[in-house]
Amino acid sequence: MQNQQQRIDQGINSGQLTPKEAGRLEAREAKIKQDEARMKSDGKLTARERKKLNKELDNASERIYKQKHDRQHVSTK
Repeated sequence: MQNQQQRIDQGINSGQLTPKEAGRLEAREAKIKQDEARMKSDGKLTARERKKLNKELDNASERIYKQKHDRQHVSTK
């Protein structure tokens, strides 16, 4: 998750992500963090929960890539 946040921050700084795109991506990251906290609330993370989190993270990573490479740019000047 930390790596994905760094990728979002880099996209914002380089202008590869619009503010709207960045907001949606950051909201998705926050939801994943909430899901993880809820799953860990009983003190353990089951294999099924781990698989679900990994799938969410993979989907978010793919979305970050697509948004950074969709040719929508913000001028950084």
